Amino acid sequence: MEFVLLFVDRKDQPPRAPLYEEMRKFAGELREAGVMRLSAGPLLSEAEAARVKVREGRAFVTDGPFAESREVIAGFFGVDVADRAAAVELAGRCPFARVGTVEVRGGRLMRGGPETGAPQFLLFYQLERGAPLPDEARIRQGMAEMQAFADDLERKGSYLGGGALPPQAPAARVTSHAGRTAVTDGPFAESKEVIAGFALIQAGSRDEAIAIAKTVPHAAWGGIEVREVAQLRR
Repeated sequence: MEFVLLFVDRKDQPPRAPLYEEMRKFAGELREAGVMRLSAGPLLSEAEAARVKVREGRAFVTDGPFAESREVIAGFFGVDVADRAAAVELAGRCPFARVGTVEVRGGRLMRGGPETGAPQFLLFYQLERGAPLPDEARIRQGMAEMQAFADDLERKGSYLGGGALPPQAPAARVTSHAGRTAVTDGPFAESKEVIAGFALIQAGSRDEAIAIAKTVPHAAWGGIEVREVAQLRR
């Protein structure tokens, strides 16, 4: 079963640079174990992010930081493990769980084309928590539109991977302190928005990534947060 581990941090926290090497080592262990499917992070600060919405054919772009958000996503791992319990156990072993929160979300992951060395960006597909979901026919249509969008990006060499994270699927948040792991099941009242999916893309610049975000079908009924992936030395 496929799951996404979202690394959730408080906005008032400084960069987690001392943790980068531990996270890189942990990611390598997951790859060796054959469970890693997709990963990205760390992400540049929310102050350098943008949010995109398209309403009645008009695109609206808001630069970060975003006052309405108390939390920020610092990165993610996409994994394939036996079940939800195995994903939660893995989250408890993740170094990030010692300093932040690892949110476990079930979903469906897709791999795209190869990396070219161009800057990478995460497009988070957001929905307002508690907003009514479209009817079943509109959901099927939206999924088809999003698949066509991903296919088109892959043909252009911009799509590295992505996933759907159904808001109705049960989520869990995992922290680990002093050797003790705490697991809290969702929903989480502190979050005003829920991430319904994401795409990892490569683009020549932030402006180009925002231009791509304006073409995402989801932007017409939700919002897209554009976050650049930090380029670290290997």
